[in-house]
Amino acid sequence: MLEGGGPLAEHWATAAERQGAHVRRVSAEEWRSLFLLPREQRSGEQAKRVADTIARRVVEWSDAPRPTSLRHDAAEAILIGLWGVMRVGWLTRVPGALGVATLPQREP
Repeated sequence: MLEGGGPLAEHWATAAERQGAHVRRVSAEEWRSLFLLPREQRSGEQAKRVADTIARRVVEWSDAPRPTSLRHDAAEAILIGLWGVMRVGWLTRVPGALGVATLPQREP
């Protein structure tokens, strides 16, 4: 999964494809719509705060070691990863433990 565009994203996509990886580009709006309510996306700063909260729940739900710090870019990467897992069908629903189960279940 690769979020965003521009020269840096193109460089990463090219390098990954040279290694035989399939690259799927995703926009913030696309993955956020699965996890965040519209009111939580009114500003980038607000969306990042909510993503941080949900990402911490993902870490706890997955039994992964808790990070000592979690910057917003890492939190968003966790959610993009979860979005990707759902996209390929490894998970079919947002885990209820994430506290976003009230959102309509959408096809990712």
